[in-house]
Amino acid sequence: MTSWFIQQNGEVEDSGPFRPSELLEMVRNGEVTADTILRKDDSAWFAASDVGGLFEAAMRPTIHHLCPQCETEIPEPPVICQKCGREVREGITRITENSIIDRSEQSFTEQAGSSVKRWLRKKRVSKENDQNN
Repeated sequence: MTSWFIQQNGEVEDSGPFRPSELLEMVRNGEVTADTILRKDDSAWFAASDVGGLFEAAMRPTIHHLCPQCETEIPEPPVICQKCGREVREGITRITENSIIDRSEQSFTEQAGSSVKRWLRKKRVSKENDQNN
């Protein structure tokens, strides 16, 4: 599983590891912005804006599955509920609409758009370099 690490306030020490779902929640809460420095696993440090699709993924709806007996969150059925032990073939589905808290002068929507543009530019340059070699 992928682990993410974040530099907080320009400190040399990092915080993490964070699961991808935790990173998305930090983006939604405005804790991670386009300027936040992070790394994936043991990679080099880079700006969050360089992660193609990160801000878009944070804005997508989240699907939650619940046990119909005890309403505890469960993985997608079929599954055995860890709380009540019931075999769940069809659970309750709740969809949470997500947004990103704007804690900067530039809106996260703009950052998200520029994030994808940068990623596409890098892919195009990489593809052109591969074709020229």
